[in-house]
Amino acid sequence: MKKLLLVVGLLLVPQVVFAQAYVRGIRVTVPPPAMRFEVRPPAPSQRHMWIPGYWTPNGAQHAWVGGHWAVPPGPGYVWEPARWDNTDGAYMFYEGHWRASEEADPNVAYQPPPPPVNEVTVQVAPPAPLEEVRPPSPFANAVWVGGYWHWNGFRQVWVAGRWSPRPAGFEWEGGRWDKRGDGRFSFHPGHWHHR
Repeated sequence: MKKLLLVVGLLLVPQVVFAQAYVRGIRVTVPPPAMRFEVRPPAPSQRHMWIPGYWTPNGAQHAWVGGHWAVPPGPGYVWEPARWDNTDGAYMFYEGHWRASEEADPNVAYQPPPPPVNEVTVQVAPPAPLEEVRPPSPFANAVWVGGYWHWNGFRQVWVAGRWSPRPAGFEWEGGRWDKRGDGRFSFHPGHWHHR
């Protein structure tokens, strides 16, 4: 059986810089297979967004991640689909992720979504944080609100970081996953706290 994909290490190469933070790509030597046809079932609610399926590098193979409906991690987020680019004969894979739909307003501090009613716990630790490249600060005294892994009930998905003005007298504490005594992992959302 032939190996279809040779990963050239996990060479991380940046993509084009936009005003949003972006995730570094993974370089591979063989293109992904042709896209699969997916039947999109009806949306479970008006809040759900369709996340299209895609091929992802997985060791020495490509793995298909099926499309599904998901609720954004908070208001004002849109899905940036995973994509493959062909650059000088090498193929770059960029992980799909949630990102802010608008530029930071210097007069309005980022307000994270309210914490879930029930504690979010999972059996398996989330992946290591993705390496984000921050765009230049859009205004004076902007604070970087870092990205994090969000459990959507199906799998972990990345929520990209963003710039925000700092509310007077507050500091940002980023979200984190902690291992509990029972071996599960629980999420503690990011929030503003008094200095």
